[in-house]
Amino acid sequence: MFKKLKNSKKGFTLAELLIVVAIIGVLVAISIPIFSAQLEKAREATDQANIRNAYAEVTAACLADNQTESDETNKTDQISAITYKDGTYSCTVTATQSDKTKWESGTTVTIGGQPVNAAASWTISGKKDGKVSIS
Repeated sequence: MFKKLKNSKKGFTLAELLIVVAIIGVLVAISIPIFSAQLEKAREATDQANIRNAYAEVTAACLADNQTESDETNKTDQISAITYKDGTYSCTVTATQSDKTKWESGTTVTIGGQPVNAAASWTISGKKDGKVSIS
């Protein structure tokens, strides 16, 4: 019985293992750029959602017209507190995307009827008359 086990040559050869490692390496090399592109699209979507959120907050503050100082209730890491100064409500949205010069999608997003391009940050400001701008 021991002779049968000793003479058994079951297992993988070094060449077979190297082929498997090479195939895995090719798959990883293909998947990294795809993952990076999807990650950038997710950051762009986050930026757009943050801008829309800040736009809605400033619009609500303008319409409520009862704020006289900073509103810290909806402050996040990317959206600053809404401030009120000289009749103008404003807040700043900081980008989460890694490429501050352009969005991968290449399209200009329209928020509140205003075109919004990629940037490192955006300022949303509005007056008590309800006009809100994004710059």
